[in-house]
Amino acid sequence: MNDFGPIFRTLLRNKLGALLIALQIALTLAVVTNAAFIISQRADDVARPSGLDEPNTAIFITTLFDSNVDQKQLRRDDLDALRGLPGVVAAVPIQSIPISGSGWGEDYYTTPEMTSDESINFGMFMVDEHGLESLDLELLAGRNFRPEEMTERSLDSFEFPRVTIVSEALADSLFPDGDALGKTIYDEPNGEKPIEIIGIYDHMQNAWPHSDNVDRTALIPAYANFGGQMMYLVRTEPGRRDAVMAAGEEYLAQNRSRIVETVRSYEEQKQRTYGGDIAMITLMSTVIAILTAVTGLGIVGLAWFSVTQRRKQIGTRRALGATRFDIVRYFMVENWIITSIGIAIGIAGALTLNWFLDTEYNTGRVPLWYLPAGMIALWLLGQLAVLLPARRAASIPPALATRSV
Repeated sequence: MNDFGPIFRTLLRNKLGALLIALQIALTLAVVTNAAFIISQRADDVARPSGLDEPNTAIFITTLFDSNVDQKQLRRDDLDALRGLPGVVAAVPIQSIPISGSGWGEDYYTTPEMTSDESINFGMFMVDEHGLESLDLELLAGRNFRPEEMTERSLDSFEFPRVTIVSEALADSLFPDGDALGKTIYDEPNGEKPIEIIGIYDHMQNAWPHSDNVDRTALIPAYANFGGQMMYLVRTEPGRRDAVMAAGEEYLAQNRSRIVETVRSYEEQKQRTYGGDIAMITLMSTVIAILTAVTGLGIVGLAWFSVTQRRKQIGTRRALGATRFDIVRYFMVENWIITSIGIAIGIAGALTLNWFLDTEYNTGRVPLWYLPAGMIALWLLGQLAVLLPARRAASIPPALATRSV
């Protein structure tokens, strides 16, 4: 590396262009590492399994506007009809949908002495004894709900269930020793409203995909009768979902005492919920592509300009015995120096930008391995971008390069 000193001194004599490229590389490193981290977070959220049989699940939401209609009887009639449709595996009334962005959050207490600050928060879903099958949940331990354990919740009556079935994640949070089945927990502090854990299922996300306790969920045996809205989740045989959705909508629309607000597949619901995340992934990917392309073109432009300006110098070196490889190496070392200066500035910029994003938007801290990965990527980009101009420089004939202009 005997050329390092002369190359660096040459850069100092022509520092404006090199400085601009170094700053561009610094900006690219700062933005790309944080953008890649955000993309990774959002992509992980979108790809995370809900726990449901997503391709074969449909959602029906209706609103009853005739107060004279018996809502409980209508719910029973709807369930009988939906469960009787060809291709239906199971159907359940439910008050919210996993990964819908809207649901019920509750707290459980393992002892009467626990305070509200010590409670375990989770996402709650009101279902009947068909809930496990409709949601495609595997019962790891315990039993399902029994019809006689069902309760009613409305504006006029709010019954509290005595049993619950919890996700494995919630069971582990409540009882880390793994002995949650059969234990009594409490829906309120001071030992009020005791509830027995009668079952543990494998996995289901709550309604809020970005919550800290996304895997902590529980089912309770309850019918929700609030404001005339009724929500049904229907699981179908593979390939029968669309036909079931059409037949279910046709049946529900026959009752003129209500409005059929929503008939959609679970996949569509999930797509709607993650619409912002998908848009963010697209935006950040575009930003990365544009910044990378602009930085690469900037390096090419600077190197090309440098070759044009130093044709005589290059020719003189060739005439004094420098090989083509020596000329190529000169420009690649020069680019490596510029890139390294930009990376040094970019590391500070990346950490500062990440601190700001985490402080203001709670994005989390970028793992440290993102920085060396970004550094290596930019070094490779710089070397590839300068390769063509360097080879052009190496191809300049000594006689032509040393000719007076």
